[in-house]
Amino acid sequence: MQRLSLYKKNINLKYGLGLELNNYRYKSLPSISYSEGGVIPYSGGLQTNAPFIFRDSISFSKNKLAADYLTVPLMLNFASNRASSKKGISASIGVSAGYLYSQRNKQKSDERGKQKNKGEYDMERFKLSYVGELGLGPVRLYGSYSPKSMYENDLDIRPFTIGFRFSNW
Repeated sequence: MQRLSLYKKNINLKYGLGLELNNYRYKSLPSISYSEGGVIPYSGGLQTNAPFIFRDSISFSKNKLAADYLTVPLMLNFASNRASSKKGISASIGVSAGYLYSQRNKQKSDERGKQKNKGEYDMERFKLSYVGELGLGPVRLYGSYSPKSMYENDLDIRPFTIGFRFSNW
């Protein structure tokens, strides 16, 4: 992250480049599976080699989807201490744009054992999220919310994140 002072080092523009590594674990829907391709019906006939999500007949003891993004955050920052970003209270709000560069699925069941798959799973390539931070010294409470579904078709899942960041900016 970098910071550009806009007004007396109390109001700043924060920007940067980062990696966002997400792991989604399915608990209420343990039988969801992903396919990179196949034949699926649609109103105009059949479509082949399109990735899709389906409800599997197998119950998985572990079912995880991992999605990794290259992100560019842009935030307006308010800092109470002009002299040091390591001291005082701060708040930031803004957006983060991301590009999906990797997606994979890991499943574990008695019937199939452990399976790891890497491929295309009908996920949106680009993601825009609202982000915010509240900080006390170098510790920040962080949150993000994506207003658009992470999938291109069918499922409507809008991810959110809440956590802590440790940063000098």
